[in-house]
Amino acid sequence: MEKPIVSIVIPVYNGANYMKEAIDSALNQTYPNCEVIVVNDGSNDNGATEKIALSYGDRIRYIKKENGGVATAVNRGIKEMKGEYFSWLSHDDYYYPQKIEKQIEAIEKSGDKTAIAHSNFDFLNMTTGEKTSVDWLKQYDMQQLTNSNFAPVFLCIHGCSILIHKSHFERVGLYDPELIATQDSVFLFHVMRGQKSVFVPESLFVGRIHGEQGSQTLACHRPEYNKMFENFCEWLTDDEKINMCGSVFNFYYRLYVLLKQSPKADTILGYLKDKLLAFVEDEIMSDGTGDMNLLFPEWKDKGVDRICLFGAGDYGKRMLNELQLRGFLVHSYIDNDEKKWNTRICGIPCYGMDYLVKHQEHTAVIVSALAEDEIKLQLKKNNIKYIKKYSEIYKKLFYCEPLKSVLKENLKHEHEVEA
Repeated sequence: MEKPIVSIVIPVYNGANYMKEAIDSALNQTYPNCEVIVVNDGSNDNGATEKIALSYGDRIRYIKKENGGVATAVNRGIKEMKGEYFSWLSHDDYYYPQKIEKQIEAIEKSGDKTAIAHSNFDFLNMTTGEKTSVDWLKQYDMQQLTNSNFAPVFLCIHGCSILIHKSHFERVGLYDPELIATQDSVFLFHVMRGQKSVFVPESLFVGRIHGEQGSQTLACHRPEYNKMFENFCEWLTDDEKINMCGSVFNFYYRLYVLLKQSPKADTILGYLKDKLLAFVEDEIMSDGTGDMNLLFPEWKDKGVDRICLFGAGDYGKRMLNELQLRGFLVHSYIDNDEKKWNTRICGIPCYGMDYLVKHQEHTAVIVSALAEDEIKLQLKKNNIKYIKKYSEIYKKLFYCEPLKSVLKENLKHEHEVEA
């Protein structure tokens, strides 16, 4: 049986710098039935972009149009495509050879040809040359990543990671040309809402990070970004929020925690604070403590009764906040940086490995740093028995609501600091 055609659409505007690698990666797919459509969105680089595209001859389909923005270019490619499936490739990114093949396999295995596929990916920083893998399964579980709106709302999807059946365009329409910077995220929200999706855990493409990207240069990106999340909150029903996060309150809290880390988030944070304050307004302080069995059920009979965080950086501070909001007491930080030893960080004492070795009995160590695997190996070499990764604990806490009384005090403190 002949495999369905997949149309890879590459929108480009003044893309002579990176476009050749993008086109080559599309042409070099191991999947045997791809067409590559390059849409030139009115480039004004003295023909440099067009010259590269034309050099491929009939190996690609080349379309030239007046400038109208990336959404209009992608939409033109969709209208012209012959394929049953659509895949977007930005001109400054590139696919790994098995991108399309892996996603078609995942869709076929799902038993639903209209299932929407997405995957992990890598980032390539063009300033440093560093390549970083994005593994969403470290932060979320497979159920979340295939749960309808979860991926677009919680930013665990990339517009170039998708493979979409053409029937979805008939169902929800095309990309919104009125949106200059968030057209892909808003489209993914609508197209994935209530639909079956499949997630491929391998990294299937590389997204470049460089100073010429629209997300870096477009003045409209910040207000569009904030309005987009406010719209998500308004569009979603309470049942959808509960399905994603266990409760409406936890949905707003989880989104607030996520967006606090984004430099583009401003008005949306105020919106979410108002939502949260409406839930916690009448709460009084609680002296309840967290249930250790929630985090460490396998050590129930080991007498584990205190928590230590290995890593006193950003990850450690985030984990401290997550734990304190649920009534857990953190005994200490452990860090490899000698400058932090015998200091207090966020009110918690910080020590070196020697201290942990001497006081490890009944202590659960949560590795709260980016290099989880390396630190876990270091701990094992020092015969530390009770070890958990940040990612493991984060997943367990995701559906666990914060204590409303504690959150109320935190929000009040944040307001005082901002004022």
